[in-house]
Amino acid sequence: MDGDSGGATADTASPVSDERYAGSLRRGGSVVLGDDRLVVDRGDGRVVVDLDDVVEVSLQDVDWFLAVMSAALVGFGLLSLCRSVPLGGAFAVAGAVSLALTYRKRNALRIQVAGRADPLRCYPEDPGTLLDELDRALSG
Repeated sequence: MDGDSGGATADTASPVSDERYAGSLRRGGSVVLGDDRLVVDRGDGRVVVDLDDVVEVSLQDVDWFLAVMSAALVGFGLLSLCRSVPLGGAFAVAGAVSLALTYRKRNALRIQVAGRADPLRCYPEDPGTLLDELDRALSG
């Protein structure tokens, strides 16, 4: 069973020297934290970040403003169904899609790296544990 899970990593050495945390991402892939670097493998490519280059780490909860606005859009669409079914349905569907995308992006681990314009975002299955381990690795 272990031989099937690794794919590219089964035949090579571990990407980190001393593993502090290993977990999976919600949308597939894995994240491995070592004493000196963080490796995020999303399936389409591996991102390796030296911990010395990490500027800030934060956990982003649900964007409540967008969630409330999306729910209001669904409500407006449903209330508008009596006036215009296609237009009200379009508003309700747009709000539902926005709400689903907002929920999908919950608990994003945001890692600001020196030399990168955009922060690295990943969606681990257990974001709290990874955040705690990252804080310990960065402080020590």
